[in-house]
Amino acid sequence: MQRDSASKRGIQGAPPEDGGRGERARRRLLDVGIEVFAQFGPEEVSIRRLAAAAGVNSAALSYYFGGKDGYYHAVLQHLADGVGAKIRESALAVRRVSAGPLSPQAARQALRAFLRRFVTTVLTEPGTEAVATIVWREMLRPSDGFEIVYRRMIRPVHEIITELAATALGTQPSDPHAIVLAHSLWGQAAIFRIGFHVLRRRLRCRGKRLSQNVIAVITDTVDAVVLRLLPDPSDSKQPAEFPPRGNGRRRNIRQSE
Repeated sequence: MQRDSASKRGIQGAPPEDGGRGERARRRLLDVGIEVFAQFGPEEVSIRRLAAAAGVNSAALSYYFGGKDGYYHAVLQHLADGVGAKIRESALAVRRVSAGPLSPQAARQALRAFLRRFVTTVLTEPGTEAVATIVWREMLRPSDGFEIVYRRMIRPVHEIITELAATALGTQPSDPHAIVLAHSLWGQAAIFRIGFHVLRRRLRCRGKRLSQNVIAVITDTVDAVVLRLLPDPSDSKQPAEFPPRGNGRRRNIRQSE
């Protein structure tokens, strides 16, 4: 009886379980949850504040997610299915480049291509700032939701970077040197999203977006790190230029949008 009466009240109470409308309401709550949890964190925010931000009452969150912990875990899954899935798919696409094992040179090239795409995605995809805030908080102060972030977002990408790095080094993915190198390369790409506002201030960029020219400089720089850490034995003995220059001259990155 309680569920029957609640189902007549709509989203402000316990919402009705009709497929389309219920799923749309649930998705809206997940989108709002990303912003609120990014701002406050799961420990600092109350169920009342979450409900107010979403424009519902606490009963709606309990109905859909079983309470704050369930809501937070659902938001983490939502992240993994959104931006996380795009990054993960970019990494998985690397494995489909060749039907057989990659040569060290091909692995190095695949790694360079993926890291460029990774950086571009985290700097241009809508909502990545809030996503990065949540992921960064989970890495610094893991909650019981850390396993979702690790298993769905971090580990698949980290493993593929490790596989490519190991192949380029001529070793196995279990080699600690390959894992540490992969962690360094993953961090090289991730820091531009995590440290975005520091970089924006240092470059004196206005607004909350970087120009395409600045993003190109960032991807060139990350690429130069790969070239330096994974030199191709078939190349000349000259080290990769660092920082990189485009067409023999520095790109003009002091631009604001």
